[in-house]
This record gives sequence, structure tokens and C-alpha cells, in this order.
Amino acid sequence: MSDVDFPTYIPGPQERQKTHELVKNLQAMSEQKITRNKYMRRGKPAKRTDYVTPISGTVISSWKMNEWDYKKGLVPTMARGLFTRKDNNQYEIVIRGYNKFFNIGEMESTKWENIYRNTEGPYEVTIKENGCIIFISGLPKGEIIVTSKHSHGARTDVPVSHAQKGEQWLERHLENVGKTKEDLANYLYEHNLTAIAELCDDNFEEHVLPYPLDKSGLYLHGVNYNTIDLQTWSSNKVTAFAKYWGFITTKYYIKETAEEVKRFTDDVKEQRLLDGRPIEGFVVRCKREHQDFFFKIKYDEPYLMYREWRELTKAILANKKPRSTYTLSRYYADWVKEKLKTDPELFKDYSKGLGIIKVRDMFLEEWTSRGDSEKSPKEEIPKIPKEERRMFKKTLLVPVATIGCGKTAVSLILGKLFNFGHIQNDDMVGKKARYKFHEAIKSKFESHDVVIADRNNHLTELRKTLIEAVKTVYPNIQVVALYWNHSEHNLNEVFEATSKRVISRGKAHQSLTPENPSFEHIIWKFLKDFQPLDSNNGVDDQFDVVIDLDPLNDIQSTLDTIFNELSSILGIEIPDEHYVEKAINYALEYQPTVKKNVILQEKRKTANRKSSSKKSQKFAEDSSAARRKKPPLYYGIAVELDVKDYLKNLPELDNNTLFETLQRNQRIRREHHVTLIHATELRKSGSQEFQELWEEYRNMVDNDYKTYKVELYIDKIIYNSQLMALVVREIDPPEITSINKIPHITVGTVSDKVKAAEANRMLESALLGVNGKGKGQSDIQIIQLEKDLHVCGTIREFY
Repeated sequence: MSDVDFPTYIPGPQERQKTHELVKNLQAMSEQKITRNKYMRRGKPAKRTDYVTPISGTVISSWKMNEWDYKKGLVPTMARGLFTRKDNNQYEIVIRGYNKFFNIGEMESTKWENIYRNTEGPYEVTIKENGCIIFISGLPKGEIIVTSKHSHGARTDVPVSHAQKGEQWLERHLENVGKTKEDLANYLYEHNLTAIAELCDDNFEEHVLPYPLDKSGLYLHGVNYNTIDLQTWSSNKVTAFAKYWGFITTKYYIKETAEEVKRFTDDVKEQRLLDGRPIEGFVVRCKREHQDFFFKIKYDEPYLMYREWRELTKAILANKKPRSTYTLSRYYADWVKEKLKTDPELFKDYSKGLGIIKVRDMFLEEWTSRGDSEKSPKEEIPKIPKEERRMFKKTLLVPVATIGCGKTAVSLILGKLFNFGHIQNDDMVGKKARYKFHEAIKSKFESHDVVIADRNNHLTELRKTLIEAVKTVYPNIQVVALYWNHSEHNLNEVFEATSKRVISRGKAHQSLTPENPSFEHIIWKFLKDFQPLDSNNGVDDQFDVVIDLDPLNDIQSTLDTIFNELSSILGIEIPDEHYVEKAINYALEYQPTVKKNVILQEKRKTANRKSSSKKSQKFAEDSSAARRKKPPLYYGIAVELDVKDYLKNLPELDNNTLFETLQRNQRIRREHHVTLIHATELRKSGSQEFQELWEEYRNMVDNDYKTYKVELYIDKIIYNSQLMALVVREIDPPEITSINKIPHITVGTVSDKVKAAEANRMLESALLGVNGKGKGQSDIQIIQLEKDLHVCGTIREFY
């Protein structure tokens, strides 16, 4: 490559040591205990996934962090897309993506006035191609590494992964210029570089904008040094590099001032096309405080209209009621319904991401061929009337809280001050309450740009179904979490504060009032069931913004935090104290119009959370009746342990065939337990001792306000070809006993045909010499842990 003047940077000892310390920090973050106290779980601030390269067997680690932590600067590096390895006891960066960058106006730093004030040119305005990002780097001896943002190699859930498809295209590009993967790998490794490209291939995966075969492949748009601080090549060097190695080049424009950038991008937005084709937007590269700085400019039209059509089609195929924002989308939806009747084959692969553009183009062709008399007034392609653009201003505010945090008071105040829509889940009565809640929110968006989904949303499943329901109508909606994050507090403090609020509000609630004799028990249950936000779980990463709140703060402090955050997110003005005070008084005087019969609900819903109360004989009778109607299947210890995560990090299970099978087939559940006594065994034995034990555990669970915590000590992993279990050596306190001869946690079985009860026979065969008759009893393996695994658990009933 001597004919091109490419920059060179080789990190010195100081830079290498900084990298080593960074990875050690990430490692420590990824190993933080999920349990913050004896009740609470919280997602890890960094997640590590290891991959083994196929040629040298090098272990490379991908690091993924919570999306919202980037905005708050709570990450040790802003790199989005980071792979590392350990060589000679020294960590080094193998792949380095760009720093996380934001849309214009999304952050204070990307508001135009701050772009004008704080950045310097030249400004490289690069077309934002519509595909998925691919990273390419090298290891010693010519070994190439091709990854997607966080993944390398094959995946079990798809025939061909993005990384694999990216490598296939890389081979084709290199072959076209007479070079090999080994050539590129050596160059990238020697110069400590990562090449960054956009994979655009409609035959593999369609997005929104079309890429015919002659335009498909890897669009190279960046070359970064593998350093902690972002050091990226200029666009002219990247273009020269792309031509040399056979990549498709990414078009860019040079502007000297930020004002020129805004005029140019505004002109493209007005024309809605660039060089005769729609584009998603631009990425702008410049300098801020003499460091490389990126921001993006994304266009609503026609890109987001086309995106809406894709989501409309998916909704129709799923037999859901489609809703649209653009006038033209309504005609498109009718056309799709008709085509489903006349040409269903057209949509056979739509859910797999194929046929999206073909369907859209067929509609556009038919639409443009119609006469003006058949069209709605002012309908053009791709122009969209301004009054039809409101969907892109919609914002859903989602409280994530437990009882008594103040979410309804906050919702009432925000609604009063800013005319936000406010839907209370507690107003939904009767059957299908969740469905009614979702429908009420969608309906409220027809008259409001901001709607508050007033519910605890304390479970991941609740957040998942809520966001999915709203996005079927508003696929590009902004979703903001109001997160009362109590994971850093002692839970007794949170209970004390929240229960006092429930008492002080008295009857000003639809259902939970101090008159309910079980209200404290209910508060405790919500606190223990709470699932904190975790952007790595595939649900919470859909929050565009997370506003952290403290449940122990008073209402004024909470509002101050929310006002400051929403002023930048929504552009609202912080109201005067006089109006805030009036709104607070309004919330304090609020009286709900809907009342629920909680005791009846307890009878229907609490078959798995019985509660007897000395304070109310009637409630005790109701609970007893519900218990007689559907008794628990067994009592056990619900353990506070992510079993899968623990086992993944055990070297003893590296390349273990059974464990890999259990993971691949999703046979390891999220929640695990130790069985203490089972109703089946109780009936079979007829033993007075078993009956007394059953009653003892029943009384423990039914005793109001108390939670019985125990500690477990695990010392072995035992498995065969069919199942795996963890052996519990000791339970503390020792009076908590199990009728099983060997207390244990069943990790998983290979199929539904293998029952969890087989674990008893396997363990008795392995440790007591009892001859087992179950499957796989002849191939038992025992792993003795070097140190006991100590975990906590709660005695509860299971159904």
C-alpha cells in the first residue's frame, strides 16, 4: 500500500497499559454481583460474551453496556462495538467501533447552537447507508476477524449470521482486486486497525431502503485505531483504503462550517432525495476540543413512512389491527389486505425480512399508475403533508417503580402542567385489563403527543408487552423510562418510605388502601418481584432515555429531576414555582373515581400468593377458601441465583456437551428452586411427619408481613446425558429440611420427556449407591466445586 499515504499509529507502553486497565475495569463490572441486597436483583453494567476464533482458537471478548448509560457518561469507554483479547497476560483491543453518537438535538451537545459553538471543521458529511454494521480486524499469522456489533461467528437462531454474511462479502470484494483475507488481516493487525463497513444485501436481509444486487455488499465508511480514545481516519483516506481493498465506497461531502452543514442537509430534507434516491440521513464527522466527534442527522421522510409500511404489514400478517399516521399509509394497508387474499405468496418470507421492498414497490407502482380522480387529494410520492408527521413527535413515558414511589402523583402533576395524556392502569376493571390499558394508551395518543403509562411496570414482561403494543401503531415512538431505582437502598428503607405514603394517602387509591389488611404484604411482594432495568435483556434496550429517580426523595426533588431531563428531551420549559405548587396540591387532593374490590381480586388472583391476616377474619376466610380451591403443588426455596450465568463462567463446564445442549435448546429456566415437600409425595406417603412438615411450611408462607430467608451451600454439579443438577450440601437454618434424600437444584433436562424428578434418582445413584432405573443413570459425572457456592433463597409455595 505504498502508493497511498495512509496514517500510522502504533501504541506505546503507556497506551497499552491504559488499555489493560480499561479491560480489567470492564471485567470487574461484568462480574458484579447481580444481587444488590437480599431481595433485589439488578442487571450488570457491562456484559461480556466470549467467542473462539476458528483458526487459532483465540478467545475474543465482546463488551456490551447499557444504552442509557452512554447518555449519562456512566461507561468507562464510549466505544460502541468493542472486542478484546488477552495476550501474554496483557489485555489488548482487537476491534474498536465508533464512539456512541447521537442525533441532532438528541443531546445538549448535538443541539445546533452547541454544534455551532463547540465544534470545528472541516465537516465530513457522510451518507448513512441503511444496513447493519460490520467490523473487520486481524490477528497474528493472517487470521481475519469479522464481527457484527456484538457478535462473532455462527449463531444458533439463524442459518447465517450477520458476521458470517459480512465475511462472505469480504471474500468477494478482496477477490475482485486480487487480494486475500490473510493480506488484509496482516495489514490491519500490523497497523492496529479496525475497518468499519455497512452490510447492505437485500437477498440476505431487507431494511427500508433498497439495495439491488449491483449495489449490495460492504460499504466501507470508517477505519479506526484500536485505542481507548477514538482515533479515526479522514473520509478521503477511508475512500482510498476502500478502493485498494475492493470495498464499496461511501459517498461524503466536505463542508467548512456547521452552518454549511445545516443548509446542505436541510436542502436534502426538503427535496427528500439525494442523487435521485431516498436516504436515511447523514453522519457528520468533525472535531470538538481537538478530538474526533460524530453526530447524525436522520430524516423522517420518506424513510420513516416506508418504515411505517413495514410495521403495518407485519401487524396485518399477525392479525392485529393496523393503525397509520400518514394518509397514504391507510391506502397502503387496504392494498396489503387485498393482496393477502389474491396473492398470499407475496408475503411468505416477509416475517424473515425478505420481500419488504418488493411489496412496497408494487404498491407504489400501482398507486402512481392511478388517475388523479382515484387518489386522495394532495397525495404524492414521496411527499407527505406536514399535518401527517405527528407520529414522529410521540413520546411514551413509562414509570418503572414499586408501590408508593409516587408515580401517580408525578403523572397527575405532569398531566396538569404540560397537558400530557395520563392513563392509569388502576382504572382498568374486569377481564383483559392489560389489553384495555394498552388500547387506552393508543387511543390517548390520537389527541396527545406525550402519554404516561401509569402502572408499576415492575416486571420485564409488562414492559415488553406495553412497548410492543404501542409500537404496532407508532413504530418510531420515543420511549422514556421514569425509573425509581431502589437497588442501591436497603429494601427495608424503601418499604418504610413507601408504606408511609400508602398510609398517608388513605383512601385516595382505586384499590390499595390501609383498610386492606394485606396492604403491607402486597407492598413487600411488589418489592421482591421487582425486575430492574437491564438493557441486555432484549426488552429494556428499547428505552430511548432512562430518567433515574430515587424512591426516598420527596416529590419536589423528583419533579426537579424530571423537569430538567424532559426539558432537553421534549423541549418543554421548566414551569414557575407557583404553577408547580398548584399542580402538587392538585395531585395531593386527587380522588379516584374507580374503586376495585380487592378482596374479590385476591380470591381470583392470589392462588399463588395466599395471605391470612389476624386483622381481618373475613380476609382470612377468603384466603382459606381460595387455598382449598387450588392448593400449592409443592413448597420450596426460590433461589436468588442466575444459574445459567453462573455455570457459563465455570471452566469445568467449558465444551461440556450437555451444558451446551441445554443452552442451545433453551432448557435452562430463569428461576430455580430447591423442593422441600411435594403434594404428590405427601399423598403417597400418608405420613404424619410429612403432614406436619407441609403445615409448617404453609404457616410460614401464610404468615403476614414475614419473609422466610434461608442460605444454601452448594458443593457439587452432577449430570448425565439427560439432565444436570446442583447439589445442596447445607441449608441454614438446619431446621429447614427437604423430604428429598439429597436437596438439589435441577439445572435442566434435555427435553420435556425427561422429568425433573429424574434428578432424585440420578443423585441417589451417584451419592448413595442406589441403582437408578431412569434414563442415563449409567453415565453419571460428578464435578466437585473448589469452593462452596453460597446463595440466598426464600421459602414459598409453587403451583
